[in-house]
Amino acid sequence: MGTLTEKRRAEIEESFAKQGLMTTFQGNIDSLDYGKLEISMPYSDSVSQQHQFFHGGAIGALADTACGYAAISVIGDDEAALTAEYKINLLAPADGNRLIAVGSIIKSGRTLIVCQGDVFIEKQGKRKLCAVMLMTMCVVKNLGHK
Repeated sequence: MGTLTEKRRAEIEESFAKQGLMTTFQGNIDSLDYGKLEISMPYSDSVSQQHQFFHGGAIGALADTACGYAAISVIGDDEAALTAEYKINLLAPADGNRLIAVGSIIKSGRTLIVCQGDVFIEKQGKRKLCAVMLMTMCVVKNLGHK
């Protein structure tokens, strides 16, 4: 297993701060390691569905982002990673005050990286698994922007 350089950590944090969706969601990087990222967002009416749970689209976007940056943490300096596909299983209503997504690498290859995203709902300080994502990232030569 590799290590996350301070340079790559700073690049990921800078890139995350540029994401309009994560800004809209008030997303936050909670922890970042080589091959693993945890992010969270608070509940608000702007990310709810009609029953006042987190919306499935918000759950998917948070898991996608966590997996994406987990993948970016393991690729080369001249590479980027783009989502090729994902499947998400919503296991329980996301009824709580904070949503947490943990993205981790299952298998990292030269051109494809398979990731898992575990999404938890936090209510009154207790976490409950509410969704699981399986994702494939495609490794490409850097897109010329960060």
